[in-house]
Amino acid sequence: MASSSSMALMAFVVLALMASGAWCASISFAVKSYEADKFELAVKNSAKEISEVDIKEKGSNDFQPMEKSGDVWCIKTSQKLKGPISVRLTCAGGGKRVQDDVIPEAAKAGSSYESTLSF
Repeated sequence: MASSSSMALMAFVVLALMASGAWCASISFAVKSYEADKFELAVKNSAKEISEVDIKEKGSNDFQPMEKSGDVWCIKTSQKLKGPISVRLTCAGGGKRVQDDVIPEAAKAGSSYESTLSF
């Protein structure tokens, strides 16, 4: 049986990991629409409120801002975006995260993609 000091140490380690965000779930991206005239994306598992989402298609040097519509982030396009697509997130309290090439070229509406990002 563990001593009370080792149990206290274990509790401290668990709390420290939780406070540092080590146990936060990875953010995932759910593609809602991937068409010639629009791209829609939902951001899942963020512990913080996301205030901005920007995307960058293959071959581009610049991120394009998306607009929030309910739980979905949208961008109107003149042609289907070229994958893989990179995503940049900004949280409401500050801080940015970028996941390069997270949405593959062959992505389809209804698909979800895990990232290595967490807030």
